[in-house]
Amino acid sequence: MSGLEEISEDERVRIASDFIKAAPPGEFKEVVNDVRVLLANDKLLTRASSVFYDYATEQFTTVKVDGEDTLITKEGSLDGSKRFYDPKNSKSFTYNYLKNEATDVEEEERDSGAEKWREAIQTALKSYLDEFFPAHVTAVYGKLEDDQVTITVCIEDHKYNPNNFWNGKWKSKWEIKFPTAGGFAKVDGAMSVQVHYYEDGNVQLLSNKKVEESVQISSPSEGANNVVEFIKKSETDYQLAINENYTSMSNTTFKALRRNLPITQTLIDWHKLHGFQVGKDIMNKS
Repeated sequence: MSGLEEISEDERVRIASDFIKAAPPGEFKEVVNDVRVLLANDKLLTRASSVFYDYATEQFTTVKVDGEDTLITKEGSLDGSKRFYDPKNSKSFTYNYLKNEATDVEEEERDSGAEKWREAIQTALKSYLDEFFPAHVTAVYGKLEDDQVTITVCIEDHKYNPNNFWNGKWKSKWEIKFPTAGGFAKVDGAMSVQVHYYEDGNVQLLSNKKVEESVQISSPSEGANNVVEFIKKSETDYQLAINENYTSMSNTTFKALRRNLPITQTLIDWHKLHGFQVGKDIMNKS
C-alpha cells in the first residue's frame, strides 16, 4: 500500500483511466469494478469516469431504446457526454454508462436534407447484414452542410461468452460524402476485430483495416446499392484475409512459441523413464 500512496492522485486517475479505456469488449463493468477496488477512493473514480464516453463511443456500445437496439457513437452524441440520438427511430435519450440503460427518451427531428439518402442506405444494408451478421446493430446518420451530404454508417456485432472465458466484437464505420446533385461519392471505411480469451491466461487479438473508394451515386437507390456493394466486398475481403493470416500463423508463428522436442531433439520414451535416475527419483518420492 505504501507504494500506491506514493503515486499522486492525478497519476492514479490517469492509470485508472488507461485501465478503463483498455477494457476488452463485454468487460467494461468488470474492469470498472476492479479499478474501483484498486483506487479505494470513489472521488478518484468519478474523475476517471470522464473516459466512459470515449470508451462507449469507440466500442459502438449497444443499448436498448424503447425495446430496440441502437449504438452509442460520437456521430450520435448530442452533448458530448450523456445525451445521444437513435437515427433509425428518430429518438434522443440519456445514457447511463454503468447500467447500460437509456432513459428520458424523446422524439427528435431528422436532418430532412439528407434523409432520403440516409434511409436508402439503411434499407439497402439490411439484407446484407441480416445474412452475414445475424446479431448486428446498425446506426446510419445523415446530415447536409453547404450542399454536401454526409452519411455515416456504424455497424456492430458481438458475441460474449464469459462462461467459457472469451468475448469478441466486430465493428466498422463508413463515411460517405457527396454533393446533393449526386455524381460520385467518396467512401472511407474503417473495420476492426477485437477478441479476448482469458482462461488460464490473457490473450487478445486486435486487428484494424482502412479502405477508401469513389462510388457512383446518381440517385438514392442506385447510390445506396453501390455503397453497400463496396461495404460488402471490403468486409468480406478483410475477414477472408484474417482467416488466411491466422491459419498461416498457426503453422508458423504459434508453433515457434513452443518447443516441439526437448533439447536432445528426440522424443522421450516414457516407458523407459524408470531406467533414468530422474525416473527413480520421481517414483521414490511418489
